[in-house]
Amino acid sequence: MLNRTDNSISRKLTWMNLLVSGAALLLACSAFIAYDMLTFRASMVRNLSTQAQIISSNSVSALLFNDPQSAENTLSALKAAHNVLSAGIYSPDGKLFASYSRDAASAAPAVPSLPLGQLEIHRFTNEEVVLVRPIVFEGKPSGTVYIRSDLKELDKSLKRYVGIAGIVLAVCLVAALLVSAIFRRAVAVPIIHLADVARAVSREKNYSVRAPRTRASGELALLIDAFNEMLAQIQQNEQALREARDDLEVRVKERTAELEKAKGEVEAFSFSILRAKEELERASKFKDQFLSTMSHELRTPLNAVLGFSELLTEERYGPLNERQQRYIKHIHTGGKHLLSLINDILDLSKIEAGRLQLTIENVAVEASFAEVLDTMRPLADKKAQTLVREALPELSVRADSTRFKQILMNLVGNAIKFTPEGGEIKLSANWLDGAIRVEVRDSGPGIPPDEQKRIFEPFYRMEATDKKIEGTGLGLAITRRLVELHGGNLGLESRLGVGSCFFFILPVAEGAETREAPTNTGEIQPANFARILVIEDDRAAALLLQSHLTSAGYDVVLCDEPTRALQMAVELQPHAVTMDIIMKPVNGWELLSSFKTDPRTAGIPVVLVTIIDQPATGASLGADEYIVKPVQKATLMAAVERCLSQRSHNGKTRGILIVEDDAPTREFVAELLSKRGHEVATAADGAEARVHVARAVPELVILDLILPKVSGFQLLAEWRMNSRTADLPVFVLTSKDLTAEERDYLRTHTELLLQKQQSWQETLLAQLRRTLPTVLSEKS
Repeated sequence: MLNRTDNSISRKLTWMNLLVSGAALLLACSAFIAYDMLTFRASMVRNLSTQAQIISSNSVSALLFNDPQSAENTLSALKAAHNVLSAGIYSPDGKLFASYSRDAASAAPAVPSLPLGQLEIHRFTNEEVVLVRPIVFEGKPSGTVYIRSDLKELDKSLKRYVGIAGIVLAVCLVAALLVSAIFRRAVAVPIIHLADVARAVSREKNYSVRAPRTRASGELALLIDAFNEMLAQIQQNEQALREARDDLEVRVKERTAELEKAKGEVEAFSFSILRAKEELERASKFKDQFLSTMSHELRTPLNAVLGFSELLTEERYGPLNERQQRYIKHIHTGGKHLLSLINDILDLSKIEAGRLQLTIENVAVEASFAEVLDTMRPLADKKAQTLVREALPELSVRADSTRFKQILMNLVGNAIKFTPEGGEIKLSANWLDGAIRVEVRDSGPGIPPDEQKRIFEPFYRMEATDKKIEGTGLGLAITRRLVELHGGNLGLESRLGVGSCFFFILPVAEGAETREAPTNTGEIQPANFARILVIEDDRAAALLLQSHLTSAGYDVVLCDEPTRALQMAVELQPHAVTMDIIMKPVNGWELLSSFKTDPRTAGIPVVLVTIIDQPATGASLGADEYIVKPVQKATLMAAVERCLSQRSHNGKTRGILIVEDDAPTREFVAELLSKRGHEVATAADGAEARVHVARAVPELVILDLILPKVSGFQLLAEWRMNSRTADLPVFVLTSKDLTAEERDYLRTHTELLLQKQQSWQETLLAQLRRTLPTVLSEKS
């Protein structure tokens, strides 16, 4: 007996068979009935058309002789046609000529018009069919025949066909049901049995059960055989798994004992690792604290020692005897050496600790070469050495600008140190396979092969020169690490008696704007420079004056056409003007007179720089200073500064505020600026600086970053957010090791960034001349 699932499958098979058979039969019967109805309707139209033709032929004479009675007799023959309801004959003008009607009470309808060229028309309306045909005699229309018939025979025929189709459909569905009942067990019963076996296997986990095979062949037999084969494989696998499980249990017991033993060892080891990690973190923290302390606590007093020893050499507070001068020189030299040693140790420590951050940008090679050689030239001049640079103007590398110049200075300084007097040091850069190779080549004694491998080790110094040459042995080690941080490698080529070449390779900068190296060691931001107009028709003399003034921090504009000089002065309104006398087509006397008589330029100080020695004439025409060529830089600087000082007396200065917590450094900076005519105020901490600026905004602030109470960063943020102090010029002077983010912030919000571990005095004074051109002459 089939269960409910069996009945469901059987019903689905039976209904599927019935639906398919019934749909096919229904479509066939519908098509047959539709075809028969169309055929029947066409037959009715043909019969009516035949009757209309007969009536038309028999009515011609009646119409010609106007005999309605004869026409009606012709129409009365339609009584034999039971389906005709009415008929009529119409004259050519559309009037009823004769009529016939099964129902005498019905009125004659109006005859419809025939389309031109059409012999008859018919239409089915309201269970009726109407046919109209013209009566033609000798090719001319003589009248119209109208016949109206019912559709009762069509309805009877439709009902008869529908009945027959229903009987056929019912018989066929019964036959399909009987056939389904016969064959459904051949499909449903094996599937149900297979499902019962699968359910039993799933429930009891008995894989020895097999599904009974069917006597039939085909897909069901294949399915049952595949199912039984699957059960056999599962049974084999289950037996194998049972054996493996038993074996695994034995092994697990053995391994558990071993793991319990190892667990104690791992816990002990983990505890030791945790303690070591804590020790490393504590050591790293102590190292960071040490670097920060070394950076601030050692560099700050050393800067004060160097600054005051330098002030003492100027003898502003009394003359010094020869011994005192020698002692102060020893103090200054020793302080510089100690500061250099501290800087090297801190740089090496930061590199090894991974705390040295690089700001990679596009750096112009030629500009960096020029700055490095200008800085190192005094050392080379002491030994009568020649410094040569060779680099194309368009060469640029991807590097940290500050560290790139530090690499070059270390290599050039090392070459100067070991190259004998009169030697040559060459700094060059060339293309090399899409990159740039930088070389520092000297004509020194060379390095022995056995020492070339050790020369980059920290604190190593060549045995042949360690008693003659000063140094810490850290320069090359730091240089190599810096090159490696840029992704390069520092190499060495050396031959005894010929010289040495240190080289490294950096990636070329392409497709980006190159950042030119600044003309000094500080990080200077744009400011309002003191502008000097140089009027000189001799190009060489003009470039010499421009070089002197630019190196002192002034913004120089050249004018080599005296006829345009007055107009340029009116437009530029420079802070001072230098002017030659012998010029064409307008000489300096005429131009000076024009300057002093024109109200737009009368207040601009004029410095005459000429080979003619007539200072009285210059003074009578209004010249403020008079210099006879050849020009000395110190003489030119003093004259320009006196002119600017004289011009500044008409205004009122607000002074410079120095914010520094270290008292010696604060005193040294104040003295450095005071002797150059600046009004100076000081603040020992951030809170005092905040009160000072709130009371009166100074002309400039020199700010340290590490301050008690309120930090320099907090002060800077407050001043930039206040509209009253948003444009206050701020110079940062600090010994703090800055991160890349801090450096970017200071570049954006300050005018100058100086670090105490570098030489900063000249940069500070040069930038002051640019930012505050109203500098008084130095006090005696």
